[in-house]
Amino acid sequence: ELGTGNETEQAANAKAENAEGFHGNAVTSAVPLLRPFLIRFDAAGAWFLPEHGQPRIGGRMAIGGQVIMGDRRVTVVSVHLENRTAPTGRADQTRHLLDAIDRYDAEAPVLIGGDLNTLTATYLERHADPAAWQARIAAEPDRLMRPDRHEPLFAVFAEHGYDWRDANAFDKPTQRRPAGDPTPIGHIDWFFTRGLAASAPATLPAVLPDGSPSADHEALVVTVRVK
Repeated sequence: ELGTGNETEQAANAKAENAEGFHGNAVTSAVPLLRPFLIRFDAAGAWFLPEHGQPRIGGRMAIGGQVIMGDRRVTVVSVHLENRTAPTGRADQTRHLLDAIDRYDAEAPVLIGGDLNTLTATYLERHADPAAWQARIAAEPDRLMRPDRHEPLFAVFAEHGYDWRDANAFDKPTQRRPAGDPTPIGHIDWFFTRGLAASAPATLPAVLPDGSPSADHEALVVTVRVK
């Protein structure tokens, strides 16, 4: 990332320079992570353009590897899909991701987690007229919490044998906004499983020791076992 985040983040860090430039997703593991891989998506968000804010080199990606559970290898993947595209664009990214996973190992069980940006509309629809977008959400109050009717990526996951219903809690949004920000929030972070039994999903507050937010997303947890 060439800049220092969005307007809120810039204000919080006093517009300090970004000396590292790191921006992305990762997989952390308490056991060895085997055969690590990186899957790049098309740079659909045009993040390099400075007029869009938060200028970055590159685009969204997925990163993963395999861990051993008992006597089985399990593929684990962290993914971040594009928010500055249409739902069909995210479906295309999902198809690319799942095809790549099958080429990597079509037999191993899979756990996928990350920010899929299931925002149910294009970037322009959500930002060109904020009042209209808020009215649209008010008319469909479950739209952002149950986005599968508006985001075709869920059908792509189902076609490839993945499930999400037992792996996610639906009791609260996974997004977090600054105090006073009226932008609608929803469930945009997800776990997807194939060949795994999921249980005890939960959405937990992502806060620092002093209680302040550590991110603009909450933390998701789930327990899985090999079927």
